[in-house]
Amino acid sequence: MGEKYYLTCDIGTSVTKTVLYKDNFKAVSSSSQENTMKNPRACWLEEDPEQWWSSIKKEIATVTQGIDSKDILGIATCGQMHAPILVDRDGNALFSCLSWPDGRTVKYVERVREETGLNQPYFTSTAPKLLWIKENHPDILEKTYKILLPKDFIRMKLSDTFCTDTVDAGGTGMYDSENQTWNWELIDYLGLDHGQLPEAHPSDAIVGTTAGRAVSEAGLIEGIPVIAGTGDFGIGRKIEGSKLGRGNILLYLGTGPGIWWVSGEELFSRRSRGTLSILGVAGTMPQWYKRNFFDEKTLQEISGVNIFGHLNSKAAEIKPGSEGLIVLPHLMGERSYGGRTYSEEGKMNPYARAVFYGLCMGHTRYHIYRAILEGITYHLRLCWEHIQQANAGCTSDLIITSGGGAKSDVWRQIIADVFNIPVGRFSELETSTLGLACLTSVAVGKHQSFEEAASTVENSVIEITNPNRENHAIYQHMFNIYEKLETSLEPLFSIT
Repeated sequence: MGEKYYLTCDIGTSVTKTVLYKDNFKAVSSSSQENTMKNPRACWLEEDPEQWWSSIKKEIATVTQGIDSKDILGIATCGQMHAPILVDRDGNALFSCLSWPDGRTVKYVERVREETGLNQPYFTSTAPKLLWIKENHPDILEKTYKILLPKDFIRMKLSDTFCTDTVDAGGTGMYDSENQTWNWELIDYLGLDHGQLPEAHPSDAIVGTTAGRAVSEAGLIEGIPVIAGTGDFGIGRKIEGSKLGRGNILLYLGTGPGIWWVSGEELFSRRSRGTLSILGVAGTMPQWYKRNFFDEKTLQEISGVNIFGHLNSKAAEIKPGSEGLIVLPHLMGERSYGGRTYSEEGKMNPYARAVFYGLCMGHTRYHIYRAILEGITYHLRLCWEHIQQANAGCTSDLIITSGGGAKSDVWRQIIADVFNIPVGRFSELETSTLGLACLTSVAVGKHQSFEEAASTVENSVIEITNPNRENHAIYQHMFNIYEKLETSLEPLFSIT
């Protein structure tokens, strides 16, 4: 028998990624495209679902080049959570995606709580977004056949299936996970037809096969099993968690950076909420910086060079501390304000904003870039202090990084110096798609459980970076200033 494969697609906030894996979970090829983000107003963030599909089609063509698609055992999608996609019966997106951190609906969160008595767990929740669309574009909801989530939209394009999974549904704040049903009281409050909500399946359930656009537009054959899929965040952390040792720190350096201390409890159990903090969109700040500080002419001048490789090499030439420049990375609110863990009250501050402190003549665009990496790291360090306060005697002698930011040598050195702890990275950083491959293997019967599949994945810790004592002394001083800024600005960030 020839090689067999799993095809996986990740619709992230910043980029789409498609990775082809062999059935032993070895990556064969990958392709990615940056998403076009629109900010019609301050703190609004829209994306075009049809652009995702255009990108995914190109990525599929790239990663499947040279293989016969009949050898693909299954296909899975994951994606950013909380963001509703309204589609018609033909699967066309009727409105822009209000991406999960979109700030226009923050005031609607309290309104939903007050008028229904039903908790909305995040300022990024889905119901307030739908309420905003209803009040500002009522004609769109009237035309809507189904309300999908980002990974559902791409899976629908591949398989003509209008459904979701129970994990992603649970993240909307509109789903009763305990009873495995939509919260119909909330649905009625929003004025939605019950039929507009998609059926929710287990993440590893086969819900359809490739058809229609998957064949005519993506170049696949008909009949490849397609599973329900899941949200992108948790599936990647489940893969990483299976490789962590007790006392390790996991730092995820993606769109929404996060820090976990491995206490021995399951990473996402309620008992372990004092061991984790998840930031807002701090991880998009390097991309935001590139988009706003480099014009097309400059980008053309450095063409042929990976832009972030170029930025990292220039940042490495700047002394630690960026000559007094400090960045608070709260571009679209903050989910762990002041470094608070998920067990603490007041962790959510949707009104927090990014701050550049200490900017002066002599600072260059590369100082600003390095200060962004340092600022994200200071905030993760602040979270680590809260984790230590919540867990007496909590220590660690190894930080393991994952996510796209973990590719940066200079960022890993900054982390080592700020925390004064050695830093490594996983050899496989695209763990969301790797987790999807494991889910698909269960769906098609190659493994009995996700845990069994994940146990066969090879994902070692490599490239250990040790802290520099002199740099740590500099960063300790800068971190103390960062902490004072965060504390003193909190009352101002609470003003709407």
